[in-house]
Amino acid sequence: MKKLLLSLMLLVSSLLAQKIVVAGPVATISHPFFKMIEDKALGGKLEFRLWKNPDELRAMLINKEVNFVAVPTNVAANLYNKGVDLKLLSVPVWGILEVLSRDATLKKIEDLRGKEIVVPFRSDMPDIVLQSVLKKAGLDSKKDLRINYAATPPDAMQMMILRRADHVLLAEPATSMALRKTGSFPISIIAPELHRAFKLDDEWSRVVGGKTPTASLALFGEMEASLVEEFIASYNKALEWYKANPKEAGELTAKNIDFLTAEAVSDSIEHVSLEAVSAKDARVDLEDFYTHLIDVEPKLVGGKLPDSGFYYESK
Repeated sequence: MKKLLLSLMLLVSSLLAQKIVVAGPVATISHPFFKMIEDKALGGKLEFRLWKNPDELRAMLINKEVNFVAVPTNVAANLYNKGVDLKLLSVPVWGILEVLSRDATLKKIEDLRGKEIVVPFRSDMPDIVLQSVLKKAGLDSKKDLRINYAATPPDAMQMMILRRADHVLLAEPATSMALRKTGSFPISIIAPELHRAFKLDDEWSRVVGGKTPTASLALFGEMEASLVEEFIASYNKALEWYKANPKEAGELTAKNIDFLTAEAVSDSIEHVSLEAVSAKDARVDLEDFYTHLIDVEPKLVGGKLPDSGFYYESK
């Protein structure tokens, strides 16, 4: 009996010591995690792991190394449609893409006619969102303008900085980093070298209609409902702190992600649409968004709308 009790105690102790792992990219969706960790949310057991590309994320999921993931909303749908044990928890990021330009007169999607724009990740979500807006605005992406694809957002940003591009599609905080690196922020005395031309989510709303639910939180595998609820509540609280304290948020994020600078992260916060909406409440907007993505590139979301099992509902 004593041995059994000892074994049970050791098992409980082991479970209590286990980390709760969340994986995310360098983008804004991940930044509130650092406040959660600093505040010892979830009993101080939360651990962040950075994924730099979809292959790294896929490896983490295959090896069952994570409990929660921060991903673009289309990636979450794609994984679910491919049979991954995943449930969407919430959508905190509603627009993060912006066109940066050397031309101060560039103000809307139609102004790209006859121009060349650099876009990272060919056939991925930023590209498809742009293609959708162009199509609805009556522009042929092959005839009316030229899209020059870069391998990654840092590559696209570097092309802009080195004057190899006049217009580029970037996501925050890369946009703010480019402005900082070129001395264009906030505005030079005579004229800034680079300009924030327009937000792609604003153009989506104007031309396509609806919203752009961009980045999401998802549960991978099974977890006790109370812990899931605590995770969601803790993230929402950290997100509000992030929005209200840009200077401190920038410093905390840069301390955890070497690629980013504190100033650029701080600058970026006012240019990102942040609102934590539950998966259930975001479903209509998500399905509308997915439908438009499917119209251009079905494989982005796994070829179909995810069914109701995709959307987490609070117990």
